[in-house]
Amino acid sequence: MNTKQLILENTLKLMIEKQNSIVSIREISTSSGIAIGGIYHYFSNKEEIYDEIIEKYYMNYYRFNIDKLRKIEGNAKEKIHDVMAEICKQKETGIMIESFEDEIDYRSVLLVLTGNGFAYENYMELTHSILKDLREFLTDIIEEGQKNREIRQDYSTDDIVESLIIMYMGIQYKWEVFLIDDMTSDFEDNFNLEWEKIRFRE
Repeated sequence: MNTKQLILENTLKLMIEKQNSIVSIREISTSSGIAIGGIYHYFSNKEEIYDEIIEKYYMNYYRFNIDKLRKIEGNAKEKIHDVMAEICKQKETGIMIESFEDEIDYRSVLLVLTGNGFAYENYMELTHSILKDLREFLTDIIEEGQKNREIRQDYSTDDIVESLIIMYMGIQYKWEVFLIDDMTSDFEDNFNLEWEKIRFRE
């Protein structure tokens, strides 16, 4: 692991240990074993460290691996199911943190980063972009399903996509805030009800 990454990961560890996003450069130095001057070689100030942590471990968490999702095949029901199950899996898994030896519940990362995440300069722009990408991706699947008479056509594509996104966001919220054990299982419990609403009817 390079020195810059070591600084980022040790700062994140400190935040989790303290359950607080405020740490000092001295604490980072002690935790990482890197002199204060060495830290300033890689970062101009503490805010730069925070920004990189937010980008890497908070904003990247909310992005979707669209390329991986595009490889999913099947009929409309299979595609919607497998895409959304994969998204839930990506969220539960979180982002790999190389120096964390023990398996970590990624919610502890989100807990300490959320305040800084909301204050992040590009937060609103990035979240809108992330949701826009997901909407466009699901729209393609729904339109194809309607064309193939797999998904009902008396509902607008936008309404169906919005319903799927609301289902996903509700499950993610329950996992992050109400600490349900398994986001994927909760999705499975809800998917068939959602599909029953949107499946094609003669």
